[in-house]
Formats: sequence, structure tokens, C-alpha cells
Amino acid sequence: MYDKDFKELVKIAVEKLKDESVLKLLQTDASYQKDSKDEGYAEDAFNQLDLTEEQREVCQHLIDCREKQDFEYGTHAYIAGLIDAFHIMAVLFPEKWDTERIREAISCKSR
Repeated sequence: MYDKDFKELVKIAVEKLKDESVLKLLQTDASYQKDSKDEGYAEDAFNQLDLTEEQREVCQHLIDCREKQDFEYGTHAYIAGLIDAFHIMAVLFPEKWDTERIREAISCKSR
């Protein structure tokens, strides 16, 4: 399997895991819930604006780009967190972890 294919499979798996584990945390986080509610109010206000179709398309494109970027950032941050956790475990318990493979994974993270 090519590195790119493997990376995509890992990314898909991580996105699924992230969605489940992060959702549980967000559902109980009061600050996130407030931010989510505020976003809803802001979206309602945006929809009430008297914008031309062209202005609305430009704004929607900006919102779509930011959402996609935020999603990708979240996925990569989650992967980085997993790699960091493995690295910490390798430092704490070097006899039980293949530190060379973890170093390789960390170097792949920075690419």
C-alpha cells in the first residue's frame, strides 16, 4: 500500500473516531454550547441581511472555506494528539514501545 493511500485510510478512521469522542466532550462543554448557540443567532442575523445574490454567494463561499479548513485542522490536530500520546508513552515506557517507528510517524506528521 502506498504511503498516500495508507495516510488517507488513517485519516478516514481518525475522522470517525474523532467524531464520536469529540462529540461526547462537546455535548457536555458549556462554553462550546454557548458558542454554538451564538453561531445560530449569527446565522439567523446573516440570513436576515438584505444582500444581493452575488454578495450572499461570496459570503457563503467564505463560510464554506472556513468550515472545510476548520474540519481539516480538527482532523490533523486529533492525529497530532495521537502521535504525541504515543511519543509520551514511548518516553515513559521505552521498553514497551518501538520508539523508532514513533519517530518515523512524527517525522511524517511534519510533512
